[in-house]
Amino acid sequence: MFRSSQRRIVIPFLLPALLLLGVFYLYPLVRTVGISFTEWTRTGSSRYVGPANYTSLAGDPDYLNAVKNTFILAFVGGCMLFPPAIAIAWALTQRIHGERLFRFVTFAPVVLSAAVVALMWKFVYHPTLGLINPSLKSIGLSGLATEWLGNPASALPAVAFTTVWHGIGIWIVLLCAAFERLPKSVLEAARVEGAGEWRLFRSVMLPLLRDPLRVMLVLWVVQTIQAFAFVFIMTGGGPFGSTDVVGTLMYRVAFEQTEFGYAAAMGIALVVVTLVVAQILNRVLKRASIEY
Repeated sequence: MFRSSQRRIVIPFLLPALLLLGVFYLYPLVRTVGISFTEWTRTGSSRYVGPANYTSLAGDPDYLNAVKNTFILAFVGGCMLFPPAIAIAWALTQRIHGERLFRFVTFAPVVLSAAVVALMWKFVYHPTLGLINPSLKSIGLSGLATEWLGNPASALPAVAFTTVWHGIGIWIVLLCAAFERLPKSVLEAARVEGAGEWRLFRSVMLPLLRDPLRVMLVLWVVQTIQAFAFVFIMTGGGPFGSTDVVGTLMYRVAFEQTEFGYAAAMGIALVVVTLVVAQILNRVLKRASIEY
């Protein structure tokens, strides 16, 4: 009786959120699934083709290249993101001098839009007018200067670095919160036993942070799989497709080639891949939970 009365109270509060979820998420998803089984012409007419769009994806070299680049972006960006984010978050928990200023500096890029950050770093990477190559030449390291966004070997890491620079503040805030939740009694006991700060960090803090780090890693991979803005603005998928990700390929196929059905199939396949990868990461990284 009590639970049924609780439901009657809760449901009216959930209805607005459920309505918005249905209108802006569920309906577009169902509509996209329907479009993915059709073939569109430039005149706007469509015809049902069944699973032909999905079978074409398996043999499409452009799509396979985009999927490969997407996962490379996630891996390279993750390697750039998590070590410094963990180190900075740990340092901020030590109550260093100027902590508030440092928190502001690390979080400031987050408030900028992706378009502004992408255009800014596109200028920074410019081979002659930017800041990196002239700086390298001025200190005698001209051999390291390169076409950062024009070289297939460096374009994707350059985009990954920009993505990390823009969003690292969010991850630092999350990690700071995770560090603050660590049980003080356990840390003090480790210090009493003679553990130094490095041993305390490696042997006590990191194991206790396993679950938050697992969730953050899954969130990072899911976020990167949906990457679009930075790649589209900085490189457009070039040079020679070396930075092409699924999002940019979908955009070109839909709005430049007018193949909306094929682009929708790419989108649905991306959703499925995202769900599968998230489940795999959860299972692989999941360990026995530590309660504290």
